[in-house]
Amino acid sequence: MQNLASIQKENCRTGITNLQDLSPFIPDGCTLLLCTEGKAVISTNTRKRTFCKGDLLLLFSDILFTPLKVSATFSAEYIYLSQVLMEEIFYKMTSAEFWACVYNYPVCHLLAEQYSIVQGLFMQMQWALKNCNDTCQKTILQNCAYNLFLGIDTEYKSALPSLMQNIRKDRAWMLFGKFMSFLIKHGCERRDVKFYADRLCITTDYLYKVCNKVEQRTPKEIIDTFIITEIKRYLNNTNLSIADLAVCFHFEDSSYLCRFFRRMTGYSISGYRNRT
Repeated sequence: MQNLASIQKENCRTGITNLQDLSPFIPDGCTLLLCTEGKAVISTNTRKRTFCKGDLLLLFSDILFTPLKVSATFSAEYIYLSQVLMEEIFYKMTSAEFWACVYNYPVCHLLAEQYSIVQGLFMQMQWALKNCNDTCQKTILQNCAYNLFLGIDTEYKSALPSLMQNIRKDRAWMLFGKFMSFLIKHGCERRDVKFYADRLCITTDYLYKVCNKVEQRTPKEIIDTFIITEIKRYLNNTNLSIADLAVCFHFEDSSYLCRFFRRMTGYSISGYRNRT
């Protein structure tokens, strides 16, 4: 069983994961997960969701993915495609509605027929990774991924027409997506709302309105949740000292980091790290 965070050292990868390490994960490119057994409670950009047998999960580089609770029988096939492989697909997928729907509904609850189609695409990509040279492999992987996204876009537009109409009219969706992209890129260094508002060329007041409309939370709450998730990821996967973590996350000192962590989680840092 594979830890998702470890798969991104290659251009593409396929395998099986049980998500048992519960580590937060931000894809570099695209990761597709097809649940074949069991059930998991997950969060994407801090929104809680259910991921069950027969579901497809789409993760891109503006989505922070965190497994929260996983059943003992959970298993999912994954396909990882790097940013380099995805660039042409990103260029061709011009549907703003598709990207907004993927952000809001990254878990696709598939019908039996849809599951068979997706499983077939997974099998084609797995075959290409095992049997094709680099040029042929790239073409097959990109075509399969693009066809999958086109199919999902078609289903979204059919199933969610009212959402599509709102997205077409609503600039807030676009601004919020850009805000999350900036947060994932700069969140470890910058926690001030003004920094992100300036990046978006809007006022802090308008960013508060955007976040409240899309997420019913303030940008500060979203930033703090992202930071605490990242700190937990470091605590789960590294042996960095509290002082090193304070430097890494640009806190004034260790005591400030400790107070922030306790306020957000109810744990001390050492208590969280030593939990069973």
